[in-house]
Amino acid sequence: MQKQEEITSRLKQIFDLFLRENFLMTDNVYFEKLISHLQAKENESLLQAPFVIEWVDKCLTLITSDFHKVHPKVISFMLNIIGFMASNEWMILRLRELEIVHRMMSFMQANEQQFSPSIKLSCIRVMKVINNYSIGLAFQRTNRTWSVLIQYSSNEHTLYVVREARQLLYEMLYKFCDKMQDEAVTLEILSEIMKPIQDNVYITDNISVNASGEEERIHVNVDDNELLHRVTSAVDLLSYILQQTLVSEERTKIVSLLRDHHNIELNIWKLVEMTHNTYFTEKMLSALCSYHFALLLHEKILNPDRTEPPEQFTEFGLSFFNLIKFCIQRSDGINFVKMAVLHHILWKKLGSRAPKEIIIQDERVVFENQLICFHLLPLLFSMKFAKKMADESKSDLFDTYIMKLLVMSCEQTLRLCYSVRDAFITPEGNTNGSLFTAELARKCVHSILSLEHIMDREQAITVCQALLYALREVVALSDASKPVDPEDCHGASTSNNYYDIYPSGADAIVNDPRVLHSVIVGLRTLIERFKITWKESVETIGLVNCLAYVLENCNMDATCTVQALKLVQLSVEHFLSPNMALLVDNLQGSALVCLGPIIVKRMHDTTWEVRDSALELAASIASISRIKFPAFQRFLIDVKIPPIVYEMAKHDSDPYVRASAYKCLSEMVSINSIWEDGLSQLDLVDHLLFVLYREHEDIVRAEAILTLGKIYDHRKIPSKYKNTLFSTLNFCVIGDHHWEVKVNALCFWRMEFHRQLKNQGMIDGVFPSVTFSKEHKKIVTLTDREIKLRIAKVLAEVQQYGYYGMMLKCLREEYAPEVLRILVAGIKMMNEKLNKYDFEIILSHIESLTPSAENTETCPVFNKPGQQMSVDLDEDGTSINESQSNDVIESILNAQDMQLLEKTFESQMQINHADTQKRHIDEFYYKQFAVSVREWKEEVGKIDLDRLVVQQEEWYDCKDNLVCLLDDILNAIQRDANNEISDCLQLKRPGPGLDDS
Repeated sequence: MQKQEEITSRLKQIFDLFLRENFLMTDNVYFEKLISHLQAKENESLLQAPFVIEWVDKCLTLITSDFHKVHPKVISFMLNIIGFMASNEWMILRLRELEIVHRMMSFMQANEQQFSPSIKLSCIRVMKVINNYSIGLAFQRTNRTWSVLIQYSSNEHTLYVVREARQLLYEMLYKFCDKMQDEAVTLEILSEIMKPIQDNVYITDNISVNASGEEERIHVNVDDNELLHRVTSAVDLLSYILQQTLVSEERTKIVSLLRDHHNIELNIWKLVEMTHNTYFTEKMLSALCSYHFALLLHEKILNPDRTEPPEQFTEFGLSFFNLIKFCIQRSDGINFVKMAVLHHILWKKLGSRAPKEIIIQDERVVFENQLICFHLLPLLFSMKFAKKMADESKSDLFDTYIMKLLVMSCEQTLRLCYSVRDAFITPEGNTNGSLFTAELARKCVHSILSLEHIMDREQAITVCQALLYALREVVALSDASKPVDPEDCHGASTSNNYYDIYPSGADAIVNDPRVLHSVIVGLRTLIERFKITWKESVETIGLVNCLAYVLENCNMDATCTVQALKLVQLSVEHFLSPNMALLVDNLQGSALVCLGPIIVKRMHDTTWEVRDSALELAASIASISRIKFPAFQRFLIDVKIPPIVYEMAKHDSDPYVRASAYKCLSEMVSINSIWEDGLSQLDLVDHLLFVLYREHEDIVRAEAILTLGKIYDHRKIPSKYKNTLFSTLNFCVIGDHHWEVKVNALCFWRMEFHRQLKNQGMIDGVFPSVTFSKEHKKIVTLTDREIKLRIAKVLAEVQQYGYYGMMLKCLREEYAPEVLRILVAGIKMMNEKLNKYDFEIILSHIESLTPSAENTETCPVFNKPGQQMSVDLDEDGTSINESQSNDVIESILNAQDMQLLEKTFESQMQINHADTQKRHIDEFYYKQFAVSVREWKEEVGKIDLDRLVVQQEEWYDCKDNLVCLLDDILNAIQRDANNEISDCLQLKRPGPGLDDS
């Protein structure tokens, strides 16, 4: 109750300050935060307080007289408050008594041109709330509020305002038309929407005959900028309304009213004839397309009185083909592609309401297949060597694909395809450069990719095959006159030299690299999303071969190279040719052997993205070489990729490349042949410990610790590094500032726990009844006492290296929620395991196994609140003893200049002594975290672990409570007011010498 009173008093004070003259707040985020809190369900009672509606009434009174008296952010905030109050049915009556909404609408209609977008957006949200009540609809009809929404729906406003206004306008139109059956209001709204279109088309009814017998027609300016500006917004709004009707599950009369009262199709076709502007034509054709789909759905599919079969789509199909034919006649390739995309999107909106196969002029077709053919036409026409592919002896695949396209196309589609050919290609066989460009082919691919989330698998495979043949253009012969007989790049290769396979050389590449980039990205996207393999598309067998040829080109730009490397990686991971199953020992006889030199060359590329992609490819090859294709192991060793990767990890200038190199090494460490032939001779462990201590880049340290964990898990780390290893791990958890490094270090410790327990005989989380003892070289029975003793050995082992002290320090000082979550999860897991056994007996075993405190150098890691660590360490972990401190003080007192101070501390601060910098952390760094298991258990028992995680998550996400937020707002307002007063005093202060003049 007291907290509620505090909130009310502060909120009332803030509301009064909002209406203060010359109010100013520089931080607008506070408004958004306050709105979010007041919108929450737990604060719903605050808005029902009497002072809130009184403040709203006072604010409306002020802005009605002069809206400059109130800050625009405060006006927007006030409108949001009205919207929140209107969502409560009990507050509607109070708002109606004070005429709050009526005054708001009068204010908005009178000053609509002077408002900021935030005020307009808030007003729309208020109207959206009252639109949910019948009394609200009556108010909207009386005040004709749709005029404001139509005005806000124009393209002159911001995206958010336009989107919210259009959405609300459609909801209002639907409710008046179909829920309330108010045709008069519906026609009034539609007339106002259609007014810019009706006023700007020529009317054939006005044609008259003059005295000389000649017809008089209205003259209309073609491509008039003012005309286009007036009509475009109306057409966009009309398209939106028609497309929204496709989402509705119920039949609506909006489409029939547009058809019967506004003759929408004819009027829009008139507008199309008035322009040659590509952008404006796209708007008109989009509106026609939306109208055709809306008419199909509500006057045919959902019409209970239809007489023709449900799959009879002749009228709709002819309308579609007319739109495509218009684009071809106009030689408008861009809109040709865009119309195919729009039809595909709207067809998918019909969902299950539309049949899989439809009938167009007595021909049964799949409509999506016709769309795919139009999608692919610009790309297929870019294949300059298609004829040569058809003439080759190994052209069965290509012929099969062409027959597939012919079978899936209907007669009208084929006619339009020939029309596209006649428009794009001259009779001499050359492409019409002004119509068909590389940019059009690129847009074609991107339009297909924009449909990946709605495209069916069957159509995706068809597109993927087309892209594969387009990629073949890269390796096609550039000199058609040279008689050659190259191998089929889609079959299994038998040569190891690409110059033997493709005699034209590596420079035969498409002129525009953006098309190649689009084709490669398209292939990668479709293969990855639809999991396409060589079983669905045999053409994928030669994909790696083609890409290897592409990567041989030294002049290819970096973006294409990166995408090609990523596609090679995807191809290697998902589908290699079937003959790979027979290559058990080596890759001889396969073109894959050429990938080695290509990868090595790309690892030395000047662009870091290319080097990074090459490393990712090498890591992928190493991953699958472990089990799936062991032949790749010798492949990596022969081209000496492991030592190259190691050198890149050590010396590459880019941190992302170094991180990828460590990731690649992680995959190679577990492979015996690669470890024995290359990595075991390298100082890998020493360098990784150095990186974890001295590397500045977070992402590199995060990957380095994972690589070290892989080595520790699969290989033996020399015993001389044991102390340094665990000291480095503790340093990573406590001293590193990046949460991912901390998490990886804790995961390393968890792996060490599992390893120790496994060494003691634990299998799958439990101890068996009998196990083999490495210590006694025989099978022993694990009694309850023996199990407790073995657990005690494990806990004593990790206690020796400061694990428990490190955990306590991390619990007290860590702020990253990711680290705390994994730390708390580890503690809970350990407690769960220990609670199965008598913990006191285990503790006694641990104390018997651990040396006494007098014989060990310990340092408490946790202290009372406010108490500092008892050991102060310099950068290398060495302490400054008392005698050294006295010498330093005496030298300072006796010195005559400051240079002596610099020389005194030069060795300890490592100034000008870069060569004396230690590579590793002090190997006994872990000793400062020496805490017994008993002390750890007692300290952890005092901490509410779940509450600790929740508190840190709330702090990290900046989830302030309302009281703190209100205090911050009050302080911010006061601070801004003081700054304003200070600025005024500075302006009034006279300058030097002004008083004497």
